[in-house]
Amino acid sequence: MFAKVYSAAVLGIEGYLVEVESHLDSNLPAFATVGLPEGAVKESKDRVRAAVKNSGFYMPNKRITVNLAPADIRKEGAAFDLPMAMGILLASRQVKSHSLEATVILGELALDGQLRPIRGALSIGVAMAKAGMKRMILPRENAAEAAMVTGLSVYGAATLLEAVDLLENDFSATPEIVDMAGVFNQSSQYGVDFMEVRGQGHVKRALEVAAGVATMS
Repeated sequence: MFAKVYSAAVLGIEGYLVEVESHLDSNLPAFATVGLPEGAVKESKDRVRAAVKNSGFYMPNKRITVNLAPADIRKEGAAFDLPMAMGILLASRQVKSHSLEATVILGELALDGQLRPIRGALSIGVAMAKAGMKRMILPRENAAEAAMVTGLSVYGAATLLEAVDLLENDFSATPEIVDMAGVFNQSSQYGVDFMEVRGQGHVKRALEVAAGVATMS
């Protein structure tokens, strides 16, 4: 039994697409992760196993192989927990969905199935929109950040169960909406300025020139 879901990661400050392939075999039960996973990714199997069981599903009593492609780039962090769990649930026919071709899934799982925030949501969102992806499922705390990207429907989930519901209901929920005008207005408010600094005229002038150059570039 096989399933493939799409996820993503950050290399430097750039996001890139990762294919998470899950294969279930009838050999002796085991859980192997391949595709240059580093420590936190290798530990995903324990978080995934506990989160799946504590969310009311079962872990297949089979040999589970998860491949993270492209295999020549080292994978870091815990954001692959959710796509790994989703792939296993799809491969074992516990979850059914027909809406995964343009969907990116990310999230760190707690042992009870709760989703914890990830890093790089905005960079990943920008890269996924450029790659032609249409939807993204990620922890609720990251939804507003990723939703600032145009052309991408972002869905926040608090638990593995909520993420599963999004898939099984073909994303009938309303995606995250961000008031960009309000965000920019809030970010333009400053509590202090150069009036608080006495002297240092040359330093302040240098900063003003640098800000002007940055604005024109």
